[in-house]
Amino acid sequence: MLTTFPTKGTKGVRFVYYTDAPVDSVALAGTFNNWNGDRNYMNRMEDGTGWEIELPILKGRHLYKFVVNGEAWIVDPLNPSISEDAQNNSAITVTEDGDVLIRTHEISKNNPGYMYENFTALSSPEWIKKSVIYELHLRAYTEAGFRGLADKIDYFKELGINTLWLMPFNEVGHERRIGTYGDPYAVKDFYSIDPEFGTKEDVLFFMRKAHENGIRVILDWVLNRASVDHILTQSHPEYFTRNEQGELYYDVPLREYFAGLEFSNRDMRKYVIQSMKYWITEFDFDGIRLDDSDITPYDFLTEIKQALQEVKADLILISQSYDEYHHLESCDLTYNGNPRILIRQMIDGTITQHDFITIYNSFKYSFPKNALRMNWLEDKEQSRIGEYLGAEHAAPAASILLTLEGVPLVMMGQEFNENTLSTWTSLFDEYQLDWDSFDTRMFEHYKFLTRLRTSEPAFWTGEFEFVRNSNNMALSYIRQHEGVTFLVIVNLSAEPARVQFDQETLADEMTKDERNRLYRTGRDDLHAEREGSALWVDRYETIIYRMGESIKGGSL
Repeated sequence: MLTTFPTKGTKGVRFVYYTDAPVDSVALAGTFNNWNGDRNYMNRMEDGTGWEIELPILKGRHLYKFVVNGEAWIVDPLNPSISEDAQNNSAITVTEDGDVLIRTHEISKNNPGYMYENFTALSSPEWIKKSVIYELHLRAYTEAGFRGLADKIDYFKELGINTLWLMPFNEVGHERRIGTYGDPYAVKDFYSIDPEFGTKEDVLFFMRKAHENGIRVILDWVLNRASVDHILTQSHPEYFTRNEQGELYYDVPLREYFAGLEFSNRDMRKYVIQSMKYWITEFDFDGIRLDDSDITPYDFLTEIKQALQEVKADLILISQSYDEYHHLESCDLTYNGNPRILIRQMIDGTITQHDFITIYNSFKYSFPKNALRMNWLEDKEQSRIGEYLGAEHAAPAASILLTLEGVPLVMMGQEFNENTLSTWTSLFDEYQLDWDSFDTRMFEHYKFLTRLRTSEPAFWTGEFEFVRNSNNMALSYIRQHEGVTFLVIVNLSAEPARVQFDQETLADEMTKDERNRLYRTGRDDLHAEREGSALWVDRYETIIYRMGESIKGGSL
């Protein structure tokens, strides 16, 4: 009988790979071995039907692939759980008892997973729950560094952004540098500010102006590595990892310009935490985004959280991981790329509206109760959403991003349909956003949705419930809080959609009265009119209905 997925073994987690094709070697690569595909080779089974290996793996979420014949990186054919990182990785979660959790579509509100049943996420400050996070890099965004960014505050306020995430602005290492400026994550000094972006006084000026205008600021932190010529590689070589030849190295393939941090060294950990405290005490940053936290020791993340909260009680940590356990003691947000993936699959017709709801809920009820996920359409390692989905689908995708549960992330330029940013590697050389390509209609769409989300508690603290409708290409759901109810309808189809709700339901009641309609994006010559008990929704259209009291907490 075939094992259907990784299971608990006597020495750790047992993985198997079955194949009928001739295979010379199979290796296992994942977050547990820093994605090295030439390390953990599997053993051929005695009966010759497949390959197997058993590895000790720590608790938490782990992503992996099989490396066949040293070339083909493939997902586990027997594991139905695929990660929400948009990189098509197999996923498992190992519990504190060594059991292996596999997310399946059977997980739901009525059949929650182990983490949801047994754990509740740590409590986070209200400000991050009502945030729309905007990610940017200084050089790409403005030619005038921190002073220029301060001049953009009015732009962020008009858009409705209340939280900025600044990609690394430290000095970048020179040794083995790729490109004119190098990888901004190859930091040479954790305490430094690249002179190109300004001085300490310029950073303080920007931070004061942001805070005076109600905008929080998150610092991007390169957590487990530094440039190979970091200022401490000579004075404190014991802080860094070395290969068998005694040379500085980073144990992740194709990252030769990095030196890995040696987590077993307690003094190194203290140094990193002290340098984080510096940015909080001196500049009053409101949060830290932890780069590559999925390959960082769990206990170090907890140390960071405890140490920094002593400095600033409402400081938040964002984990660049998809790990359920990070919600328990260390991080306020984990990543969630599901909107990007599921919208694409729905457009392609590989999943239906029913499937979207089922898959969405299988993730929701696999995480601890009240876990905050950071939803994204664009990530520094992924292409623009308009390129990925097609330009017509960018607006309805934005509607879903900004009205779902969780905390939405907007990548710089996403709000005006900027299309020259490839991935973060664009920043290695001379690059600036193409502001001349400004799509005013897209900007106004983001502006409305962002302001709606940040002004209405229903979108950041209210109840969420999908409302099934008659059209497979349309999503609909309700957001509700203290007597105010919103119905969101998004048509992902290239054709007008006839959408029907069950009669005498809340959704049906809301759409009966056009005075409840708050927002729509369709053509003026095609009104969202009812046809009996059905509603016609234009191609790619978003319609939002509202019932209840007037908008609280702000104005649109």
